[in-house]
Amino acid sequence: MNDAPEILLAHHLKALKLPTFLREHQKLARQCAAEGMDHVRYLAR
Repeated sequence: MNDAPEILLAHHLKALKLPTFLREHQKLARQCAAEGMDHVRYLAR
């Protein structure tokens, strides 16, 4: 398994000072995937 995208995302979110998004994005991504949401709706949520 390649963790590079997760590590890179975490780095960018820290640099952008988005700690809540950093903490919650995986949980929300799983929920949106289960509901069949696309990436735009995921980001809007």
